[in-house]
Amino acid sequence: MKTLRLLAILCTTLLLCNSCLKGIGWEEEQRENQNPDVPQTGLELTATPSTIIANGEDYAVLEVKFNGETLTEGFTLYDDEDNIVELENMEFSTTVAGEYKFWAAYKADYTETITITAEEPATDEPEDPNDEPEGPSDENPDNLNFKRRVLLTQITGTGCGYCPGMVSALKEVMQSKTFANNTVLAVAHRYNSSDPAYLTNALDAALGVSGAPWLNADMCYTYGLYSNMVELIHKMVDASFERTTTKAGISAVSYIEDDKVIIKATVKAAEESLFRIGAWLIEDGIYGQQTNYGFEGDFNTHDNCIRIADSKVSTSDYTGYEIGPVGEDGKVQPIKKGETAEHTFTIELKDKWKRENCSLVLFVTAPEKIQGRESYFVNNVIEMPLEGEVAFEYVDEAADEE
Repeated sequence: MKTLRLLAILCTTLLLCNSCLKGIGWEEEQRENQNPDVPQTGLELTATPSTIIANGEDYAVLEVKFNGETLTEGFTLYDDEDNIVELENMEFSTTVAGEYKFWAAYKADYTETITITAEEPATDEPEDPNDEPEGPSDENPDNLNFKRRVLLTQITGTGCGYCPGMVSALKEVMQSKTFANNTVLAVAHRYNSSDPAYLTNALDAALGVSGAPWLNADMCYTYGLYSNMVELIHKMVDASFERTTTKAGISAVSYIEDDKVIIKATVKAAEESLFRIGAWLIEDGIYGQQTNYGFEGDFNTHDNCIRIADSKVSTSDYTGYEIGPVGEDGKVQPIKKGETAEHTFTIELKDKWKRENCSLVLFVTAPEKIQGRESYFVNNVIEMPLEGEVAFEYVDEAADEE
């Protein structure tokens, strides 16, 4: 087993190095030396859904893919104690609540460990109205004209001396009520590990960048902004709105239980499509001495810092978990127009996080083909309290005036 893992680590390292060289959504002039038709490679293990009821009947379907193709034989499935696991039809069920971890090996490669959460079945006891609140009701079930926002992901760090320039530009554009109402900002501190807001999730590599300052829109358009920052930020957001229609809306309810935040999210489709969903926890007011190469202002207090990105598909993919009905073949199907699907996130709250400064970013991604490259890009995003709820937001209910 140790030999297998050593060989797998070597193969995985080579794949990760290759993925770090690939950008997402670059400008034409930044794409000259790239080949968007080269497919991503590697071994992946997924479970649909990732949360089940521990009643012996509910189940999750595990799937092993190599180079994007589903494997039906030749691989070995293991639990977190490296015991071989055999599942009929790759279906996992249990009567014992808890977290179950799995990984798979194929040839000289192995997957990252995934977790399936088995929740206790509901009892006949009267429900506490403060426990597991229901999601917000849809006051307009026939409406599919959703309010849409763009997800901006800033790559930065306290050791980045040019990053205050981007912070200043973002503050300037956010002064526009219209701009602020049409975007959600999440900041990934990835430049230096000594950063008090340092994010362990490798979002920068997943977005195709390896430094700072960078800004990404909808996991699609990425720019290293050193000049004309305000103009380029507006250009990124405009391009994101123009590239596709609004395919879905998001509603959610969140509550804290046993030092964990539980997020029950619902996606409603405006167009029939495959969808994925992700949840990021962000925190404001983190103090860290910022390196500054001459930009005017105080940049030592950091807001919108991503503490955890719960949307990991693989090291080079943070586009979220598949959401939708499961077909007879065990695969997630598209959500039909006007219909909904649900996903539950469970995020452990760390002691060092100030809960009163935390909030949640939920986004839905959908497959698109841009300049010959097919991937999942963010189609809509919302921000919500750590404990609270957000209903579906429709355009006719939004105030988009300055």
